[in-house]
Formats: sequence, structure tokens, C-alpha cells
Amino acid sequence: MMNGRAVRSVLIRNNRQENGSVDHVPRSIQFDESSEEYRCLCNCFHVKTGAFIIGCVHVLMILFFLIHSLFVYFQHDGRLQQARGVKENYVFGSFLAEMIGLGLGIFAVFLLFVALSRNSALLVVPHLVMQVIAILCFILVLVSGTIALCTDSAVFYRLINAAPFMEHPNNNTVALDTGTMVRIYSLMIVYAISLALEFWFIVVIYNCNRYLDERSDYMKYCLAFSTPMKTLSAR
Repeated sequence: MMNGRAVRSVLIRNNRQENGSVDHVPRSIQFDESSEEYRCLCNCFHVKTGAFIIGCVHVLMILFFLIHSLFVYFQHDGRLQQARGVKENYVFGSFLAEMIGLGLGIFAVFLLFVALSRNSALLVVPHLVMQVIAILCFILVLVSGTIALCTDSAVFYRLINAAPFMEHPNNNTVALDTGTMVRIYSLMIVYAISLALEFWFIVVIYNCNRYLDERSDYMKYCLAFSTPMKTLSAR
């Protein structure tokens, strides 16, 4: 706002001279927020918009895994298992670990939304860290699921936390019914899809972090040596 009138900022690409340089802007500070480097999702969106979409997708994923974990935990008949002499430590342990992970995940998504609204690159870092952890967890779960399917090990079935089942106190293996196996295979597919998406999403979030960081550097330069409203497009 200038003299009571809204002034639209001009991208630096519109201020280029004939030789391709930008007036009064060092090459190390030059910044074009509409550059193809800041596009994502098949070049359809700006990385900032893409990061917001990814945050919304992560919220849906967290809700899905939360509902599924609660369903598995409460569907499991712990009293019957105790009567049969089966310890329940890892049943609750798997559930608790997933709840902690989902809690940290939703907090990281919240920080991502705050980062996008405040153009803060630093607040994107926790989300990147959680994505790395999520990728490692998905890989671990897929490996555990593969071992469980190959060996019928009850412990590995518990680790993937896919479906409730009864186990024999004297055996480390279980023979699951068809319905339970369908649920396990279905969740394994969901884990595999989630892993593939995370590999894609982490690149977008990283580019968004880089965009916000470079935008911040350019804004600091503008505040110190120029008029920001004439050089930086507000997003």
C-alpha cells in the first residue's frame, strides 16, 4: 500500500536489460519466483501451492492411519489372549509407537502450514525431518511385512499393525484366515503407495524450502538496498 493505493510488485524478470542482467541487483541475489525451478507436480503448481496440497494430503493420510490403528487396537481381544497365556506387550507397543509418530506428523504439518503463511523456510525443516523418518518407517514396515508373509511370524505381523489376530502361546507363527490376509495385503499396498508418494513429496517440500530461503535472502537485500514493493512479487 503506497499513498493509499495498492501497488503491485514487479518480478525482476521484467526489469532485465538488453544484456540479460538486472538493474542494481547482484547476480547472486537475483530471484524470479515464477521460475520453472519453483514449479512442481508436473509443472502445474508453484512449489508453495504444491507444498500446501501435500500438507492436506498428509492430513488425510494421518487420519487414515489413525482410524485404522484405533480400529485394530480396539478390535483386538486382549482378555482372551491373556487367558490363553499370550503376552500383550508388543500389541500395545505397536499402537503406542504409531500414535506417537502420527502426533509428531500432525505437528510437523501444522508447522508447514504456518511456514507457508509466514514464508518461513525454517519452519519447513521439521516437516522434511518427519518425511525422512516416515520414509524409513515405511521401508521398515514393508520389510517386516515381507518377512511376516514369508515366515508367518507373529512378531512381524504385530510390527506392521495391519490386522488383529489370535496366536497360540507356544508358537511364534500364526496361520491367518483369508479375511485377515486380505486386510494385510491391502495395507501393505497402502504402505507401498505411501512410500512412493513420500519420495515424490519430499522433493517438492525441499524445493519449497529452497524457494522460501532464497525469497528471504532476496527480501533482505530489497529491504536493505532497494524498494521491495517494486522488485518482489508478493505471494
